[in-house]
Amino acid sequence: MQGQIRSLEGPRETHFLPILVLLSGFCGISYEILYARLLGNLIGNQFIINASVLLAFLFGIGLGSLFAHRLAGYLWLIEGGIGLYALLLLYFYGAIDHWLYSALPAAGAHMYTAALMSIALLITPALLLGCSIPLFAGYMSTLRTRGVFSYTYAIYNFGAALTALAMEFILLRALGLRSSILFLAALNGITAVAILVLMKSRQLSSPHTPERLRYPARVLLALAIAGVASAVFQLLMIKLSEVSLGPSNETFALVLATVLLGLALGALTAEKFCLSFAAALTLVVAGIAWLLIVFKASLIVYALFYQAAAARYLVLVLLKFSLVLALALPCAVGFGAVLPALLLEYKNVSRESGQLLFVSSMANAAGFLLMAFVLHQHLSYRQILISVAVLTLLALHLHPHRKRIFGGLSAGFVALAVFGYTTHWDEDLLWIGYNNFRSAGVLKHQLEQRIVAEEFKGPQNVFAILTKDDSPYFFINGYNSIVLTSPSEKTPGALSTMLSPRTDRALVLGLGSGSTAGTVGLFFDHTDVVEINELVVENVHRMAEYNFNIHDMKRVTLIHDDGIRFIKTTPKKYSLILNTVTSPLYFSSSKLYTRDFLELVVQRMEPDGVYATWVDHEIGEDGINIALETLDSVFEKAWLFYLRPSYFLLICSNRPLQPHQFERIVTNGQLAEYYAVETQTPVRLLPHSILSLNALDLPRGEGPINTLDLPALEFAIARAPKRSLDEFKKQLGARFDPEALEESLGDKVDWSIGDFLLYIDLQRRMASMLTRATGPLIPKLLKEHQAEYKEAALAAASEVGSSKAYFKIGRMLMKRQIYDAAVTLVNRALEIDPEYVDAHFVLAQCASFQNHHELALQHSLTAWERAKESKAPLPGSHFAGPTEALPGSTAMASKGKRRR
Repeated sequence: MQGQIRSLEGPRETHFLPILVLLSGFCGISYEILYARLLGNLIGNQFIINASVLLAFLFGIGLGSLFAHRLAGYLWLIEGGIGLYALLLLYFYGAIDHWLYSALPAAGAHMYTAALMSIALLITPALLLGCSIPLFAGYMSTLRTRGVFSYTYAIYNFGAALTALAMEFILLRALGLRSSILFLAALNGITAVAILVLMKSRQLSSPHTPERLRYPARVLLALAIAGVASAVFQLLMIKLSEVSLGPSNETFALVLATVLLGLALGALTAEKFCLSFAAALTLVVAGIAWLLIVFKASLIVYALFYQAAAARYLVLVLLKFSLVLALALPCAVGFGAVLPALLLEYKNVSRESGQLLFVSSMANAAGFLLMAFVLHQHLSYRQILISVAVLTLLALHLHPHRKRIFGGLSAGFVALAVFGYTTHWDEDLLWIGYNNFRSAGVLKHQLEQRIVAEEFKGPQNVFAILTKDDSPYFFINGYNSIVLTSPSEKTPGALSTMLSPRTDRALVLGLGSGSTAGTVGLFFDHTDVVEINELVVENVHRMAEYNFNIHDMKRVTLIHDDGIRFIKTTPKKYSLILNTVTSPLYFSSSKLYTRDFLELVVQRMEPDGVYATWVDHEIGEDGINIALETLDSVFEKAWLFYLRPSYFLLICSNRPLQPHQFERIVTNGQLAEYYAVETQTPVRLLPHSILSLNALDLPRGEGPINTLDLPALEFAIARAPKRSLDEFKKQLGARFDPEALEESLGDKVDWSIGDFLLYIDLQRRMASMLTRATGPLIPKLLKEHQAEYKEAALAAASEVGSSKAYFKIGRMLMKRQIYDAAVTLVNRALEIDPEYVDAHFVLAQCASFQNHHELALQHSLTAWERAKESKAPLPGSHFAGPTEALPGSTAMASKGKRRR
């Protein structure tokens, strides 16, 4: 009989086809992942591009599924075509790049043209991929008599789930992007040859295509609504996972693997228990109720185990995967059972599976659009989850075979939803920031804080200005930045400007809060600022008080684009290019830290131009080696500056670096006022944050060069959950030579040991870091250069001139045991502000240390009385250790005791 295996004598052939299905599933989802990366590197990761990639695959797979039955005898050719297309895309990748940005630069510059090109490049492989499941199901019908589609669907999605994990955690890290595509193309070729051999040897015949079965309109409509709900749920899980695990490729891989595993398990569940369509949707509703109830508890358990799991990367990945499985798998299983349940009911395979897959894919596309342009922008995540339940119940109501389950199920869901909505779901968890889920203690502290979120949502991004205990923070897609008032966001703009050969044109990659770009904008004739997130561009005016009102700067242009696409399309040359883009771990940022990108940057720099970028402890020891190795492969010179204890600025060039714009920095009134008010630091001291004039020559471990093909930096950061730069700081400290810095810079920026010692005390955490890194160096310098230190302190306090500056610097002098100068400065603070209660307390300590006990008692009593009159805290009670010695201080413990 046609459609049957000719001989069933050996079981080998019976099991061979399922292996081919598994391989096809493995390859299918891999191409979606790899092509998205490939096009992201080529065109960028703007929403319109990401949306084009996703919609191209959904529409292509849907159409391929619909017409697959007409190609029943050509499955081998389709599998071979998928692999061949991958080879052709790799072969012509350079030509496509040239055509888009050189031959037709206007096309590359227009984002919608680039989006159409994405669709054109992906529609062919998507059509071919769409043919796979229906045709494999048809061939499988020659081996099985029941559950054919369920079995095929489960195997295919198991292979796809395995791919999502293997691609992120094994193949890309071992082979790189291009070699991974070649590997998959080879697997497709093997699959194609195997299918052809089976057919030629008459072990397998083309499946019989039965007469078409027409599904009732209500069935197809119910399936379409369920498909919309499925897409919304999947996108929602990506967002929930981003805010708890971080917006990285690793997070996306875990969510994708969970969804695909759910589809596979759902198909097997439908087959095992003969689930109806209504029963499958019942599982979905139960899964939503489960998610509402366990969401908060699951995140608390995750934080509880994080520190123990972080000791081993594999264990940590398993913990993250367990969290995503706990939250998403029940719903995913329900959605996975929907299609197999319909085919169980109607007992048809090849054509009908293609028809249902077409409806499901088109509905997924509609769900994506609904989520992006309506739900995500206007509803909270809790409300979106309720919307998924409402859509699911609507699909259940429309299905003609729902029987009487709808009423009871609706009532049960409403009860569970109200319970979970009111008692267990906590939307504030979404504003904590993924880094704060790494410790149960930190999470507990964050939950106790009062968080007010000024929230803005776009099609796929979430931006907010958070207020935590009266401090403002910048929040984007789960990343919670440092406090917006921090000077360390303005310092990179000032320092990179200082080293720029001219102040004609600057390019800043990454707008963020606008603090860094706004500082650059104060100086340059024209500054282009490129930001991939349109929400940030639209709302930067809300952070005007933190960014010198960059939105209204006439000489600044804010550009919504991906950095790599802008660099490729702009004809401009810049004296300064400054990269402030977030961590290379994040999926849209990784490519901006590769050698490929840096080579493009050099093409857009003036020959003597400078490039500035940052590194911090989040990249880890392996990461800093990779970052320096990558910079060293493109640039000849680099200076390293301190920003915070584990946050550094690297300024690179292929010409000798000089502080060309030092005078412009010092004489800028806005910048000088900012540093005087916020940090009590004269802006002229900023060059004293230099730690190395030859950062690329610092001793470092071996590391690969970070490239688009093999983003080693992204993978190194992911592998190092407990991150630090202790070894790097140790090497930095061993090479740190302030006297050499004074010799090199003294005649250019008035750099001196005295000002350096003052600056590190003003940046107290810098003093701590250097003391740990250099050992006895700082105490030795303080002993040898105390006179210069005292002179610098007196001059700086007078230069800033505020009571706060006099008090702060005077208190520092007290801790360095320079009591006479400390008394002079603190008395000056009292002259400016007689109500300065803490000043009396410091004067009491100075008098006590100098054995002037009556004077100490007098100042203590005065401080006490003033505090009571103003209802302020008792003197010293809000000090961070009023007699605590600064790093490198020789203050004795016995002198640290209060005297009355």
